[in-house]
Amino acid sequence: MSVSDTPRVGAPAWRSLAAALARPRLFECLDRCSTLTVIDAPPGFGKRTLVAGWLHQGGAPDHTIVWVPELTGSTDLPECVLEVLVHHPAVDVTADGSPLERVVRTFRDLGSPSLLVLACVSARSAAVVLAETLRLLDHCPLLDAIVCLPGNSTDMSEVVIRGIGATYIPASDLVFTVDETTKLLRDAGPERTETECETVCRVLGGVPALVSAATAVARSRPQRLIDSRGLPTPALERLVRTYVENRLGELDRPHRDFACAVVAAHSVTADEAAELTGVVDAGTRLATLAAAGLVMALPFHDPRIWRWPDAVRSYVLEVFRREHRGHADALLVELSRARREAGKPAEAAIYAVEAGDWKTAVTIVEESWARMVDDSFDVLVKVLRQIPDQELDDHPSVLAGRALFTQMLDEHSILHSSLPSDPDELFELGTRPGAAQAVYVATAQTLALRVSGRFVEAAQSTRTLRTLVGTILEHRPDDLGPQLPILRVQWAITFQLAGHLTESTTVFRRAYRGAYAANIAFVVQNAAGSSALNWAVTGENPRAREWLRVESRAEPTEGRWGETVKVGGRVASALIHLDSLDLDEAAACLDELGIPRVSEELWGFVAYARAYYDLATGNAYDGLTALHRSIASHRDLYGHGAFARILLGAAEIDLHLALGHGNLARALAGENPCEHPMLVVTSGRVELFTGRPGAALKKLKHISWTECGYPRAHLESLLIAANAHLLLGDETAAVRSWQRACTLAESLGNRRAFSTIPQDVIRNLVDLGGPAIPGNPVESVFTEPVTHVELSPRETDVLDLLAQGSSPADIAKKLFVSHNTIKTQLRSIYRKLGAHTRAEAIGRARDLRLLPVHRPR
Repeated sequence: MSVSDTPRVGAPAWRSLAAALARPRLFECLDRCSTLTVIDAPPGFGKRTLVAGWLHQGGAPDHTIVWVPELTGSTDLPECVLEVLVHHPAVDVTADGSPLERVVRTFRDLGSPSLLVLACVSARSAAVVLAETLRLLDHCPLLDAIVCLPGNSTDMSEVVIRGIGATYIPASDLVFTVDETTKLLRDAGPERTETECETVCRVLGGVPALVSAATAVARSRPQRLIDSRGLPTPALERLVRTYVENRLGELDRPHRDFACAVVAAHSVTADEAAELTGVVDAGTRLATLAAAGLVMALPFHDPRIWRWPDAVRSYVLEVFRREHRGHADALLVELSRARREAGKPAEAAIYAVEAGDWKTAVTIVEESWARMVDDSFDVLVKVLRQIPDQELDDHPSVLAGRALFTQMLDEHSILHSSLPSDPDELFELGTRPGAAQAVYVATAQTLALRVSGRFVEAAQSTRTLRTLVGTILEHRPDDLGPQLPILRVQWAITFQLAGHLTESTTVFRRAYRGAYAANIAFVVQNAAGSSALNWAVTGENPRAREWLRVESRAEPTEGRWGETVKVGGRVASALIHLDSLDLDEAAACLDELGIPRVSEELWGFVAYARAYYDLATGNAYDGLTALHRSIASHRDLYGHGAFARILLGAAEIDLHLALGHGNLARALAGENPCEHPMLVVTSGRVELFTGRPGAALKKLKHISWTECGYPRAHLESLLIAANAHLLLGDETAAVRSWQRACTLAESLGNRRAFSTIPQDVIRNLVDLGGPAIPGNPVESVFTEPVTHVELSPRETDVLDLLAQGSSPADIAKKLFVSHNTIKTQLRSIYRKLGAHTRAEAIGRARDLRLLPVHRPR
């Protein structure tokens, strides 16, 4: 956070304030400038820092600030305000009357808005101070107030009854989000993975004091803060222990015993706490724990819930176990049983793990993992990480699930076994009782291949799996159960990332149907959006729109999967809007997508949509820069067999063409000799724009366009053919290709394809009797003259030797020609390259990729 060089009059500033994290989402709450703003959170939640930072960044710009640093139980509010007003440079305090009358007159005499900040109210005085603040606001119409309460759930009913415009910010709003925690940790020093930052935030509950302390640890010690099991490392444990011991030390013995007794539950209501502890005033005691910073109240639940941050609870639970040996685990087992009977498998499983009841934990996971993936994924991961290996030897499906969902992909020999490849052996396996477990294990194996970038092998393994699943469904249909849609969505993603879109779409459709029937919301939304993406990438926009409508009717997914499952649909929407040249709508979709996270598997699809948006809006240079950065961030997923290589290879060629880089575009086309329709059409465009229409037509003949499954590429190939035939003088063939292109474009809803040919070519084709483009004219994106330098084979040899350091005389000897011949060829080379010196010629040739690549022997 940056603090102005001219600090806000009335607002305090201190050394660490300048380094505090700016919190726009909370600043927006303060920007409402409500008559009363209540920030209700324990010490260590950054209330003071939040308000001071907001003021120094321009909050309440027209208000006079009156900052009261502390209010204790015995202090009268008007007297405290007077003490501050007397020393305030902008205020003249009146002398007559009671403290309240003097304060009221002083604020009235100012004649302009004022903001009273009560920065620290003690628990004992909270109710009284709030009542006095309301009385002061009643008398001062130009006064607003921010009151920082201690998080002890002070009664706010009087505020509601009076109808005062109020904003309430509870402790749960002050906790750091994952993004805020990530920024703090990464700013502190060595790069931290997204997973580590996310786990730190979850384990510490986002408690500002704990996250800030973790940041200090990260700054001084570059080692990991979370171990391989997702638990705090010793350094993090020490700071949590210190925090908890200090908070427990502030409690009297009854409240400390109450904390230890209620800690078995992750979250409780007052009634549940009373049942656990036998204490009558459980709600009051929970409020005291909240004010101490041990639990966090969730005030907008009815009834109110108090929740423990994971790390705090773990330490208090350890204290409970030491002081009441055996009682804690018995209580956890009972909680597990009660939650399981109540139909809450995630809560039941975590309580079983904490009690060391591994058998129950494994049973719950086997029974309910499909549901837990859907609505309690973080809990499932935590459970799977903590079950010991030896407890899973007889449960390969759970072991495979751990590999699948926690990416512990090398932990057990079972994950390196392989399915039989012989069809008869697969059929035999599919009829046996253990077949479903083999499917789980093999799915984990395909994921391991996929996340390591081995997409060809992953796709082949997935095909084998589908054969096995078909046999299981025929002979043992109940074995796979509700898990099948989740597995299918993983198989479909594997095919998608390998570029087998037809297979991927088929499997996504089956996943959708199964998930719809089983009410697995995140699979329904993921399968529908991803199906739309597959169709949109091919250019089959009507089908893509159909699946987007299906996705829009799906139940929205929240929590862990909320944003992840929306990526496919958002990319599909962006591509559809691009094709119809609704560029503002496309930009909105891309803004929602943002920059893909390193862990985002659809990063290549996002980069592809963004590249063609930049091309369509005339920002080819920016698009090329962003594309190269995206590839560099995902280099391990950009190898042979990755569909991202085809998508972004095609985009890179088109961006270079738009910038006039004919040689670079040709070199890239040569590096990607794949016969994929998307690359063939961009290669044909390179030939066309570098003056070789005949070669363009020849390239296009490599594909059976009506059967290729990529109608957008088919459309663009027809436009290239129309342009090429026109350049070669075959007007009849040119008009025929043009007519077919216009018909196909109308059926696809694609106007963007017409931006790939020059305006004068379109006019000539229309003048020859071809149909006009529907709607408004379309500007070409390839407006720069395409620079293309072509050297003869002998000139290439001469330039290569020149780059290797040979003199003209040496070159003549090596090529068995005269010195004068070499001089003539060098003049021709310099002229074509626009160079005047040897260094310029070599540098320009390297830029244009005209020099052959010498690979080490």
